[in-house]
Amino acid sequence: MDKPNWTELQELKTIDQLADAAHENAKSKGFHDSKERGETDEQFVIMHSNLLHEEVSELFSSVRTGTFNEPCDKAEKMELLGLPPLTCAEEEYADIVIRVFDQCRRLGINIQWAIQAKHGYNTTRAHMHGKRF
Repeated sequence: MDKPNWTELQELKTIDQLADAAHENAKSKGFHDSKERGETDEQFVIMHSNLLHEEVSELFSSVRTGTFNEPCDKAEKMELLGLPPLTCAEEEYADIVIRVFDQCRRLGINIQWAIQAKHGYNTTRAHMHGKRF
């Protein structure tokens, strides 16, 4: 396994740059091979939403097991690769965002623009969006 270029990775500054990188990596790792077999966007969303759900479940599990702030199971391997080790919380939140970025790029969604627009709307909403929780 080649060591990643941590300096190069840190140069990815915008959400668009990170989304592009996540998508290209997912494609290179085979997560989009099914598109060549005729998978529809709807089938992709269903399959990859399950993967996203799995990441959220892993985050929840780290809370339940008391490992939320503990080093993740890949921490030692990350250090050997010259990467900073992550806690379970950091790893799972990162996985969630990476999966979302990949899905958005596959579907042609400009996630940076969408986040900016939605955040703008959210700034106009009531405290707790008018709900109890």
